[in-house]
Amino acid sequence: MRAYLFLLILSVLPAVAQPETKIGCVERLEIPTYPPLAKQARIAGFLTTLLLGPEASVGTITLDWSSQSKQENIFLPVVEKSLRASTFSKSCAGKKVTLVFNFVMTENPRAQVTTSFFGYPNQFWIAAPLALVQP
Repeated sequence: MRAYLFLLILSVLPAVAQPETKIGCVERLEIPTYPPLAKQARIAGFLTTLLLGPEASVGTITLDWSSQSKQENIFLPVVEKSLRASTFSKSCAGKKVTLVFNFVMTENPRAQVTTSFFGYPNQFWIAAPLALVQP
């Protein structure tokens, strides 16, 4: 029963998504990885991505970076690579799609690997464990 409910929610999700995000245009999304240099430097923040060109291919990628330090150049290559590996609906050619990638550091002592989470309607969290530093 839960599987059917989950499938029903997934089938309705694009129809009820906020119109300005156009999350329904995403067919397959490659989630970016947390860059090793950003992990070591403990840099966190979020990127807002607006895109789509003709033929529903990735056209222009515009990033709005929010962080205490302006280090968007560390995250830009991984976000661009993942978006170019993603696929979008052909009916959305020429439209802008808004995706928000939140890069965060987690203080969970049991966290061993980087994990990803989704939040409605267009939020994605990429959480990396903090490296333990011995003085």
